[in-house]
Amino acid sequence: MLIEVTDQSIDAGRALDYVRHRSCGAVAFFEGDIRETNEGEAVISLEYEVYEALFRKVVSQIAAEIKDRWAVHEIAVIQRSGHLQIGDAGIVIAVSSPHRREALEAVAYLIEEFKKRVPVWKKEHRPGQPKWINWEPQLPQK
Repeated sequence: MLIEVTDQSIDAGRALDYVRHRSCGAVAFFEGDIRETNEGEAVISLEYEVYEALFRKVVSQIAAEIKDRWAVHEIAVIQRSGHLQIGDAGIVIAVSSPHRREALEAVAYLIEEFKKRVPVWKKEHRPGQPKWINWEPQLPQK
């Protein structure tokens, strides 16, 4: 499993190369790019802050859940930190599996759980006032 935080541009090919395997007929891939608007407002740029030790722990937990649920071969998650411009990749996720359904479902699950559980904060730089989009952990229901 490849779990990485970087303050440099993400090399999507590295994630794809990492997960590829001759036993796999499917590689599912997601790239989250910085867009020019959010919630109807212009975005000039964005900053990500990552609590790296907890990031690695939680992404590893999500990956273990995926491997328990689907027949996947390998998983790669590369998260960008620092200041990003419009169009930059903020995250890349790749999953390989013998079959497409498992790879696609695993990527979808990883994205949704990532947004809920992984400690990543972002500050959107907007005209006028920057806005923090805070990560709020979703604790298990009792």
